[in-house]
Parts: sequence; C-alpha cells; structure tokens
Amino acid sequence: MGQIAVGRFYANRSLPTMIETKRLSPEVLEFRIPYKCGETFEFFLASDIHLDNPKCDRKLFARHLDEAKAKNAPALFFGDVFCLMQGSKDRRADKGSIRIGHLKGAYFDTVFEEGANFLSRWGDNIYMMSDGNHETAIMKHNEVDPLRNVTRLMREKGSKVEHMSYQGFIFIKFYQQNPDGSQGKVRMTTLAFHHGVWGGVVTKGTLGGSRYFNIFPTANIVLNGHNHERTVVTHTCYMPNAVGTVEITDRLHLQSGTYKEEFGKFGGFAVEKIAMPKSLGGLWLKLRPRDKGGVAISCEFAT
Repeated sequence: MGQIAVGRFYANRSLPTMIETKRLSPEVLEFRIPYKCGETFEFFLASDIHLDNPKCDRKLFARHLDEAKAKNAPALFFGDVFCLMQGSKDRRADKGSIRIGHLKGAYFDTVFEEGANFLSRWGDNIYMMSDGNHETAIMKHNEVDPLRNVTRLMREKGSKVEHMSYQGFIFIKFYQQNPDGSQGKVRMTTLAFHHGVWGGVVTKGTLGGSRYFNIFPTANIVLNGHNHERTVVTHTCYMPNAVGTVEITDRLHLQSGTYKEEFGKFGGFAVEKIAMPKSLGGLWLKLRPRDKGGVAISCEFAT
C-alpha cells in the first residue's frame, strides 16, 4: 500500500498536468491533480466490456479509448472487463461464443495475453480495473485471478494500471500550489463503486441508487455496472460543506453501460429472458473544481 505512480493528464488547456495515483488501502485509490481556476477534467468510465466475447463491439470501445487518449482522460473500468465463459469446465461454454483467436489449449492464458496486448495500446490512459462477477466466478471455480494477471501483463509493458476488487472508493483531489511552494486550495470529490447486483426491466436499475447511497453515504458519485444499463440520475441532498455553509448539493448515481449487445434478431439468451436491447458505450465524467469550495460534477454518454 502507499505506492505512488505519476502520469500525464491533460485538462482543457495545452500544457500537461501531472496526475499522481496513490493506493491508500486495498479498497481506496487516490488521484492527486494540480489545477487552475476554471479548468474541467474528464474521465472515461466503462464496465461490462466483455472484451473476449464475439458480441463485444471492439470498434466502438477502441474509438472511445482513442477519444480518451486524445483528451488524456483517465480510463476506469468497473468490472466484467472480460467474459471468460469458454473454459473446458464451464457449463455456459458455447462454441459459437468464442473468438477465433482464443481457440487454443491454454484458454485463460490466451485470453489474458491477448486482452493485455489489446488494452496496452491505451496503457498510459487506463488507470484502474476492478472485478465484476465474471472475474470473481473464475476466481471461485478456477482459482485464477483474471484482472490480477491482465494488469500485471500491462504493467510489464509500462502501464500504471491498478487492480481493485468488486467495490471500493476513488478519492479525486484537486490542489493548487502557493507561490512559496506550499499547498494551497484543495478540492475533493469521492467516487464509490460497486460492480452491481440490482437490475429491473422497467426501472433499469435506477432504484438501486438510493440503496447505494445508503451503503456509501459520504460519496459524491456512486457507480455500478452489471445490469448493462446506462443511466445518469441525480440524488440531490441538503448538507453543510467543509466551511459550515449549508447548501443543496447534487450527487450522481451512474450506471456505466456495456459494450456487448446480446439481443439478437431471431433468438438467443437475451431474447428468451427479455433482457432488452442495450445502449452501448460508457460515460464521460466531467469535474470542475469550484473556486469557493467543492467540485462541480456532470456526466454524459460516450457515443
């Protein structure tokens, strides 16, 4: 714990900003970012990519990662980065649901190596990957940790990517330096994440936001994946800020979508279970440190 990594990060200006990442504990990752008044910083958020599944829209995912790279926006992945359902002992295995390049004897090694090679094209921008139920299922039944292996391979190629578990926190701290070199203003927002458990064909998982904010009461942003829904819902609250001024503040419940479209024209699992077609893509999280305290938060779909 306590490891510090430094990488380049660009806000809406031409000069590079240095972002420091520090692992405070297994459950908490901290970003420290210098800022100037008026700057807005973007983050690319995604989950349920299912990179190894033939139904993953890799072209769309690659385009969004290219956009993140062009913006120098840190990319954060919140579970089910991989599908991993084609092992020899997996009852869900289907010969029609495996990528041609993964048809090899050492199935897991092949998927990990190919996935790490694919993602390493954006290794400087991918800062974190956390586990989803597809990864934890492999740990339970095969005693193999998928994302530990993938992040290790990416770090060997120079990435600073961190591996986190099913739930956790990301502290995003913006700071200024005084002319004498001492630390000036600090603005912080907290993102809590849980890969997810609740869904809902009609409500599309949005009712889970209140539950998540009960679990993570200090979070400004709560994010979940798992149900392949993509939504942004505001949970407004009434609370004092750091200097004692009581104000009305928006908190956001985010659901980070998917890059796997299972809803076929003629049938299949998603059709039989009425899983509904899904909106493909992730999210752009935009953060602007306020001059008088706090961080302005907004979010839009990656299209």
